[in-house]
Amino acid sequence: MDLRRPHRGSDRSAGRMGERIGGQMTIIGASLIVLLLASIGADHAAAQGSAQGDVLPAGDNVSYDQVLEDPDNIELGYRYALTQIRRDDLLGASATLDRLILLAPGEPNIRALRAIVLYRLDNLREAEKEFDDILALDIDPVLRSNIERYAAELGRRNQQTRMSLLTSFGYQYDTNRSGAPNSGRLRTFLGTFDVAPDGRKEDDHSLTGFTRFTIEHDLPTQERHSLFGSLSLYAADQFQLDDYDTYDIGAEIGGRFEFGQVFLTPNLSYDHLILGDESYLDSIVAGLRADHRLNDPVNLWARADIAYLDYRNTAQYPTGDLQSGGDVAATIGTDLYFGSSHRLTVSAGYGRFNADVEWESYQGPQLGLNHTWLLGDGAFLMTGLSGEYQDYDMADPVTGLASRHDWVYRARTTLGVPVQTLFMAEEWPAALAGLTMSIYGEYYRADSNITNYDYDNVRAGATLSKRWEF
Repeated sequence: MDLRRPHRGSDRSAGRMGERIGGQMTIIGASLIVLLLASIGADHAAAQGSAQGDVLPAGDNVSYDQVLEDPDNIELGYRYALTQIRRDDLLGASATLDRLILLAPGEPNIRALRAIVLYRLDNLREAEKEFDDILALDIDPVLRSNIERYAAELGRRNQQTRMSLLTSFGYQYDTNRSGAPNSGRLRTFLGTFDVAPDGRKEDDHSLTGFTRFTIEHDLPTQERHSLFGSLSLYAADQFQLDDYDTYDIGAEIGGRFEFGQVFLTPNLSYDHLILGDESYLDSIVAGLRADHRLNDPVNLWARADIAYLDYRNTAQYPTGDLQSGGDVAATIGTDLYFGSSHRLTVSAGYGRFNADVEWESYQGPQLGLNHTWLLGDGAFLMTGLSGEYQDYDMADPVTGLASRHDWVYRARTTLGVPVQTLFMAEEWPAALAGLTMSIYGEYYRADSNITNYDYDNVRAGATLSKRWEF
């Protein structure tokens, strides 16, 4: 998939998931984020397989001077068009292929390459006609299979209403699933004591699952206005720590509206979190994102989110409702595109959480750095680094007189590869098309001046994802 293509989906904002002693809820929120990243990566892989020119042969680059020396050499011109595509000069490649069509109107490889370039330039009407003409010819079966995939994706993009279902199943391992303090000690206003045996750091394994149904509808306007909605279900079944079995039911609605070079994306989401066998958290988030494509390689954006988190008292957390409150955050960022395979996102923001009690309320800045790399043949690599400072309003009466200050760091990476690519299979069952294997790893560190909240966790896992489109 060309990362420059405008994205019609939405940015999901789940808000802060809150924290308890040892930060259990932060880890639960991270579980959702990691699996969502793997799922989003599966979307990238499915799209990339039909939009990144995997039917194009490899070869040496050709210069314009070489073409001028032998302008009627069709093979040389074809290789020059490939060179232009590798350099992301799609307009130049289109002009080159238009000239080659005049020289060799019946050559299927030239026409196929031209159709793909038209598709990537969003000239869908002409690309559709070219695809239909090519499929009427007697062409190589592998080329036909790839062209049919492009044609199917183009037909879907022309639909006014599009639906998709994404499912993902996997395995996950955590070195500190409960978020217990690294020191093994808890601080109270009476002093500092060793953590009870059942509250110490403990690793665990889990089976995870994620399902999301999405619907998008283009409005009947000349601008690219659209509406979207989704329903999702996440589950993580722990092998040993059953109190941390996690289930999340989510729903989201929103729209994407184009005003010249500016895109506005408002959205409203709801999540219901079940921890163990008890309802623990309801969150409602309203967000608005604005994107402005400054030029071809630079996209500027800003977003604001307002959330309300409603915690419940449970047997494990009898005072959980004290964390309930409103969360407000503003973020600005830029997407930098390097060719059609790399996107680097840099962001900075500031957030404020107002809980029902002051010792659970905090504010502070946030920084983020994310990179997406489309590796070819449907494979992708996503890497993210983030940091946040949390300055709490007052000291927790339980821990003593010192106010709490946390530095929170997270590093994660996800590698996804289509199963067809793993098996190096030229032919593949249609029912398994887009099946993607992902492996991921994450390091989470909460560096707090209060030992109760100072902990880390290393997470690793693998998922198998499949996306269906209707």
